[in-house]
Amino acid sequence: MKSLINSKPVQNLIAILVVAYLKFCYRTSRFTRVNQAAVEAIWAAKGPVVLMFWHGRLHLTHACWPLDRAQAVCVLASLSKSGDQSALINQRFGYHAIRGSSAKKSDPTKQKGGAQAFREMLRWMRSAPNGEGRCVAMTPDGPRGPHREMTEGTLKLSQMTGAVMITVGLSTSRFIEFKTWDRMRVPLPFGHVAIVWEVHDPVPADIDADRLQDLMTHMGDALTRVTDEADRVAGAPL
Repeated sequence: MKSLINSKPVQNLIAILVVAYLKFCYRTSRFTRVNQAAVEAIWAAKGPVVLMFWHGRLHLTHACWPLDRAQAVCVLASLSKSGDQSALINQRFGYHAIRGSSAKKSDPTKQKGGAQAFREMLRWMRSAPNGEGRCVAMTPDGPRGPHREMTEGTLKLSQMTGAVMITVGLSTSRFIEFKTWDRMRVPLPFGHVAIVWEVHDPVPADIDADRLQDLMTHMGDALTRVTDEADRVAGAPL
């Protein structure tokens, strides 16, 4: 049974069903967007972007980035079986997927392709045609946590590409929350979805280690702030 579920035809079918379900949720929900004018300016400028959201809210992210007028998007998917599924889903939404995973904090030597994936993301951002920028969408606490703890890689990507950083808080009034490390929320149809944006300057190229650590804390706080604000605007139950 496990081999059947992990087979390519079944994985493709699951991806089709998940994408159809999420699109149905988006289409039947009412949206409130906070501070989108600032992001519209970033879309119009076509420069490089690093988009950040907490891992537990990733099922709402496809509703916040309009590919018909915003930068092309790349996502990082782990090398696990769940990463296989994530890559298929994101590709069906029109996103480019790069495979890899950050190192475990308990054993930093186990990179699981993270260093190579980071190089591929850099290459992907720098190879945009016609001088236009691209977007890398990242969960700074993914794929394994700790919950809502910012990691260095996201900021390093901004530092090395000059990409603007965007934090986005995502919430809906109707959802199922799982008892996982990230408190994953899967949206339900007919809800009130809130998207709250903040735009941040690129990480300076000459930043030192102490300032980078301070900025990492600041950006983690900023991302939690917009996520909590999205909960308030959506009327999400606590």
